[in-house]
Amino acid sequence: MMGRVNAVEARLLTWECTTTFDEIPEQKTLERLFEKEFPQTCLRLQESGGFYRIWHLVSFNSSEGRRSRFLVALVDGTLEKCGGRVLPRQVYLTAMADKLIREAEALGRASGNDGNYLCYGFCGNVLCIFVFFEGRLCHWSEEAVELKPALSRFRRFLQNDALFSRADHFDEIRLQGEFGPDVLLAQFKRAARDSFWRRRDLQKIERDETNGLVWWPEMLRFFGRKSFWLMAVVVAWLFWRGEESFLNIENPVPVELSLPPEWTMFDEPREKSSKMYSEKNVVRPKCKLPEFFLKGVVAEKLAVVMLASEAGESRALSVGDSLESFVLHAVGREGVELVCGDSVVVKKVGAREP
Repeated sequence: MMGRVNAVEARLLTWECTTTFDEIPEQKTLERLFEKEFPQTCLRLQESGGFYRIWHLVSFNSSEGRRSRFLVALVDGTLEKCGGRVLPRQVYLTAMADKLIREAEALGRASGNDGNYLCYGFCGNVLCIFVFFEGRLCHWSEEAVELKPALSRFRRFLQNDALFSRADHFDEIRLQGEFGPDVLLAQFKRAARDSFWRRRDLQKIERDETNGLVWWPEMLRFFGRKSFWLMAVVVAWLFWRGEESFLNIENPVPVELSLPPEWTMFDEPREKSSKMYSEKNVVRPKCKLPEFFLKGVVAEKLAVVMLASEAGESRALSVGDSLESFVLHAVGREGVELVCGDSVVVKKVGAREP
């Protein structure tokens, strides 16, 4: 990500809403539901000139319907105009947690974890608890409380939650220690490049959550940049040089062509070649993909799969690893892509079929 990233004071919380199985709530619907559930908070933000942002975390089916969980950022007061993106300053905790998770995986201490981590640490005097479920951020809560009782309550919450109770185990990561300003700034910038945070900005409502209705401010900003006008001057200069060269070209002298020699059409018998190729002679690679279940992805780097032929044992694959004749080509937030010759298979997390 290019450009500057700024840290501001904000509060983060997880909010859940339930809809029918085939309903995908729009941004206006989400805002209406959130303001209905938290009227006093929204009124206080409105009176102070503040605002809130709603970012999608995860959706899953339950007996009540389709549950969707969102990360809500509350900002008291207006933001000063500044260049670049704006994020809550406590997001640096996710970068620290990611570093510890990678170190544990490198040492083999996280084998079989499936990307489930309970992370917690203090930002000032506020305890921040966030959860990675199957490799993706799915929960964030903040509270100015003591560590032990709050952590005990949250462990019980994990056991009874409709989503997190599906996991067999959560590795716990505690973020502690005294960190200087330089370290915090470096971790904040690292977190801003994460696959989740790099698409977030408190200054604007995201385009994909408003059905593309806010494209024109970005276009105006683009036309106001110096790089646009520099590019326009270069294109105009190249066009002018090309037009000038075209105007100075003299008419070429016509080329005298000689008549072609006379010829006669005749049929010549041809022998059947024994080397004629057919589709049966073409050797094609045999692509075979074993039956497997994609349990999850970790930081868009590792794919946790369970092969049916290995009696339910889990394996962690990275880009370049193979499953029989297929090679793992890419790892995304929602699934993986495998390639064999000109065959491409895309499999999503939790899906039984590609």
